[in-house]
Amino acid sequence: MKKLSYILFSFISLVLATASCSGPEEENPVIQTPTKLVLNTPATANQYVDLGYDKEAGTVNFTCSQADYGFAASANYYMQVSLDATFANFVELGDAYTSCNLNVKASQIAEAICKLRGITSEETYTDEPARKVYFRVRSQILKYEDTSILSNVVAMEKIKGYFALRLPGYIYLVGAPEGWTGPSEDNKAHYEPWKLFEDDNAVGSKVYYGEFDIPADKFQFRFYTALTGWDKDSYGIQEKDAPKDISMTNGIYDGAIVKGKGSYQLPGWAGGKVKITVNMSNDSKMTVKFEKVG
Repeated sequence: MKKLSYILFSFISLVLATASCSGPEEENPVIQTPTKLVLNTPATANQYVDLGYDKEAGTVNFTCSQADYGFAASANYYMQVSLDATFANFVELGDAYTSCNLNVKASQIAEAICKLRGITSEETYTDEPARKVYFRVRSQILKYEDTSILSNVVAMEKIKGYFALRLPGYIYLVGAPEGWTGPSEDNKAHYEPWKLFEDDNAVGSKVYYGEFDIPADKFQFRFYTALTGWDKDSYGIQEKDAPKDISMTNGIYDGAIVKGKGSYQLPGWAGGKVKITVNMSNDSKMTVKFEKVG
């Protein structure tokens, strides 16, 4: 009986030891440097694809293999676009995909084509026939840069683009500094130097920045989101069409901005440059900040 108990104890100890040795390897797999990632040729590769058919929700489907990391790793996949097979110039699209089935936004492909063509504005855009566009995928395990790998290149023969650049939005400063010129389309050229822009990396944020030289005793103005006349698209310190005094503390003013025609007015302004930030990202809590420069 003692001998049997000893055998059973030895057997259980061996099982536990084996489990304790294999556990860490399973829980902490070793990441291998990947050597292969295959992007499959889409079924639509030789078909006419109009990226502008559905600008809001249109997608182009791609599939790829999983990179050989040595185990079923959770990786991100990024689509890259080029107008030449060598990818001497390319754009990596902003979205990250977590599966090997990528429904790439048509609008992002169209935007990439515009950038690769050197288009910088709607005025410089020219329409063109459907063209050949090249694609490849980059895979990477999050936070591990040495796991990045590129796939093979595939071509889609007939991609029809459109003007899809997402350019920084802007608003206008209207008031005493520029001469209270009517905010209309006829005066568009006049207001070019009086724009506040979104940051290039924050298109769509509705946060606008500008720096202006405000002459002495001319610190009285409000903002317009469009040149549609005096009444429609005006924003200021209050709804009422009247200026309201403000003051700076240590060269800074922080306050609210609302839909209306009340102008910000700083009495005794001696003149100088002012950095302005207008945050309209939250309709119910818009803010403005003035900072004296120098």
